[in-house]
Amino acid sequence: MGAANVSLTIESDPPGADAKTSIGPSCRTPCMIPVPADREFTVNYSLSGYLPQVVAVRPRAVEAFRPEGELGGAPLAELAPNPVYAQLEPAPPPVPVRKKGGRPRAKQPPPPRQ
Repeated sequence: MGAANVSLTIESDPPGADAKTSIGPSCRTPCMIPVPADREFTVNYSLSGYLPQVVAVRPRAVEAFRPEGELGGAPLAELAPNPVYAQLEPAPPPVPVRKKGGRPRAKQPPPPRQ
């Protein structure tokens, strides 16, 4: 039996990026999605005009507070980082493509004869 789901908050600057986890769930930032707390996965960000970015998310056990005298119980699970945040970088402008059949190159004159 797997661990319970936890809410993962996903943010980006600028907002509006598509965020897709490697385990399935996806959303548009800013958003919150339920994910299993016992698995390592990645969040892949994409936004038109910006470079894609990937952030790794890992489970982390947290010792729960227990009143004195209470024994047992499994540690709580959480994810790190949570929230997941990406500062998206603008994509460089596209390189112009030279079309074939364009302007002919100037020919170099032959070297002078001696």
